[in-house]
Amino acid sequence: MIEINLLPPELLVRSKKIREEKIDIKKILVGIPAVFSLLIIIHIYLGIVNISLGLKYAQLDKRWKATETQRKELDILKKEYNVFTQDSSTIANLNKAKINWAEKLNLLSIKLPQGIWFNDLQIINKDFVLKGSVFSLAKQELTLINKFLSNLKENSEFFKDFQLLELGTVQREVVGGYDILNFSLNGTLK
Repeated sequence: MIEINLLPPELLVRSKKIREEKIDIKKILVGIPAVFSLLIIIHIYLGIVNISLGLKYAQLDKRWKATETQRKELDILKKEYNVFTQDSSTIANLNKAKINWAEKLNLLSIKLPQGIWFNDLQIINKDFVLKGSVFSLAKQELTLINKFLSNLKENSEFFKDFQLLELGTVQREVVGGYDILNFSLNGTLK
């Protein structure tokens, strides 16, 4: 008898599909050697890369050891160079910190009011002591001293190296019938 099945293929019995989907052993037997051959090729490739890198490493190591004496000499020269650069930077710092006393003395004489003269100038370590005398017929000795001190403080070129500059001791003295004030300016250098 002839059977006609009018059902669409999605609704057909599953047993036929399972029979059709049986694993083809021939395809698997061909695929296994292909996978193994691919793995062997990759292994050989990686082995060749490893050998070539090993040879390059040996070559570079040989060159590195050949330059060992030069590297030691270079290290010695670098140390000497560093010592010289430190010395030169120290000298440069000292030159920057050096005070131009010729300029300072010139500014002292420029800012000096009439009637004041210097008796002594001492610089010991960072202490600055200027001793002087002042005479004024108008009895304005302290005004002259204060004017001189303020002129020095206002001058940035003179005062830039000082931390402190102030009036120290003041003593009155009579010389030849005239009153003279002896004073000292005390300062601290930076």
